[in-house]
Amino acid sequence: MSVLAIDTSARQRAVCVRATRGGELIRAEVLVSVALDVALPPAVAGLLDAGVDAVVVTVGPGSYTGLRAGMAAGLGVAHALGLPLHGIGSLEVIAAAQTADSGPRLWLAADAGRGGLWVAAATAVNGTWRVAAPERVDLARFDPQGIPVVSTDALAVAGVRAVRPDVALARAVPIALQSPALSRVGLRAAYVE
Repeated sequence: MSVLAIDTSARQRAVCVRATRGGELIRAEVLVSVALDVALPPAVAGLLDAGVDAVVVTVGPGSYTGLRAGMAAGLGVAHALGLPLHGIGSLEVIAAAQTADSGPRLWLAADAGRGGLWVAAATAVNGTWRVAAPERVDLARFDPQGIPVVSTDALAVAGVRAVRPDVALARAVPIALQSPALSRVGLRAAYVE
């Protein structure tokens, strides 16, 4: 079986993938500059044709409206199919695409809008990345101090390394599945006819 993963944290992009539990990309839908309420449901539905046994969603930081749309879509699929729903941070997704030869330290960065960045320091520890808590910084004042900056967004940061968002999301699946499923206590679907 496979896993459906949804990342709607970016300001101008949504990514939905079907991946193996080990993080291999099977199929992806990358939606750019679209209305999520229109484009997200068919993208998700198109990835469910082979069946999935879990759902992963990004939980931020990122676009408030985007995160809500992705989490709602993930919750809806998980609820309707009786599947576990797992969360992962959007900057942890970027870290998942990095290999051990990326260096001992990295900055993970995402566009925060209005001249800002979401950044988190990442340190290599035993073949994985330990990601610090994200913070919002002013793009004009961000100084990476010679540490490589990695992002799935096109950023105005000198030397930024681009990461494919679909590959990063697929590689984040096994990391997300290691955490307990998100609690659905207090959450219930209300169907309107």
